[in-house]
Amino acid sequence: MSDSTGSADKIKQPSEDVVDFEEILPVHRVFSESKLLDASVEVIDLTEDAFVHEFKCFLNTLDDRRQDVDARKAGTKAKGKNAKRTLCVPGLFLPNVRIHQDSFICELFRMNFINTMVYGTLTAETIKDNVTIYQLDDGTAQIDVYYRPSNNKMLEYLNKLSYCEETLRNKPSPLNEESVPACAELRSHLMLLISLAKAQCQKHLGPLKLRTKCFAVGRPFIGFGGKMCVSARLMLPDTEIGSSCELFWKSYLLSVYEPLLEKVNTG
Repeated sequence: MSDSTGSADKIKQPSEDVVDFEEILPVHRVFSESKLLDASVEVIDLTEDAFVHEFKCFLNTLDDRRQDVDARKAGTKAKGKNAKRTLCVPGLFLPNVRIHQDSFICELFRMNFINTMVYGTLTAETIKDNVTIYQLDDGTAQIDVYYRPSNNKMLEYLNKLSYCEETLRNKPSPLNEESVPACAELRSHLMLLISLAKAQCQKHLGPLKLRTKCFAVGRPFIGFGGKMCVSARLMLPDTEIGSSCELFWKSYLLSVYEPLLEKVNTG
């Protein structure tokens, strides 16, 4: 090491007017034989009086820092046991969601959850890097929903339904391995159910149209400008005729959040 190491070159002391502690520290240049080009490594002497106090304080508080990390992990595990898998949230309350950085748990009004569900009308869309950004208006706020459709599951359902449909057509005999019923009327009813299910799969495989109402389920996250957004893993259009689904949604939100708001106002 002594053969490959050059002599220690002390850097020049700065002027008395400007004091830079990094320049005061001794610097040793170490040259490695394995490098084709000369490379230098700065070795800082932490035993200097100007830095030894700060370094000792760091070492003395290291156990406390580790205990704080362990305490946060224990608290996160405790919250995870009581966390809901999905919480329905109106757009007005979405900015109040707290995201725990050390876990996949979110919190709203002391309710711990993993995913959030929102419902509203699609008013705008933007496509960026194979991700569609929908603007969903639920009547209380406008929510940016990031969605990258994955149709593998729907395609799997569609293939299974097509197989069942083909089985009913080609093997109508009773007591077979596929358990196809002998009754022609029952087979007709099954074909109708299969066709309805296939139509629903086709709707999910197609792109979502604007001005339609839909549900979005996914993870909340902080987007550009500090706005709370939703990264949806599932988006389902509302296929109900009329406003029955919307009324049910708003009634459910009222039953969940009205007692919480009353406690806040009275407290």
